[in-house]
Amino acid sequence: MPSYQYPFFRLQLQDGSLEHRSYTRLPLLIRNPASGLAVTTLGLVDTGADSTLFPAVLAVQLGHKLKGTGVKTTITGGIEQTALVVYKHTFELSLLAPDMRRVLWRDTLEIDCVESNPPILLGVEDFLRHFRLAINYPAETMRLVW
Repeated sequence: MPSYQYPFFRLQLQDGSLEHRSYTRLPLLIRNPASGLAVTTLGLVDTGADSTLFPAVLAVQLGHKLKGTGVKTTITGGIEQTALVVYKHTFELSLLAPDMRRVLWRDTLEIDCVESNPPILLGVEDFLRHFRLAINYPAETMRLVW
């Protein structure tokens, strides 16, 4: 079984400083299979989220029409149980190695997209269900096994 250990990540803020704490983020290559457009980014591991969630700006950047003809919509419990309308779009998600260069795992998933601007959240039912996840908070590392 493949297994990789990831460090927690700190993002650089607009003023050039780093976030005050590290977070459980994973490096991803996200691609729209229809347009071929792709972006490398970090997604926040959220074991409390049922579904993976992308901001609308990401969907549009990769060539999806957020509210286009035929786009499935649903209402979700959302963040802090606030009802949110989500628009479902297909993406190819590739889990990258910690060096953010090599693809380790890939799947095509239907992802919930929202008009607000949340961070990319990696949820249980579509993304995290593929992995066994161990988080070591004192060492600020996490290990994924699949």
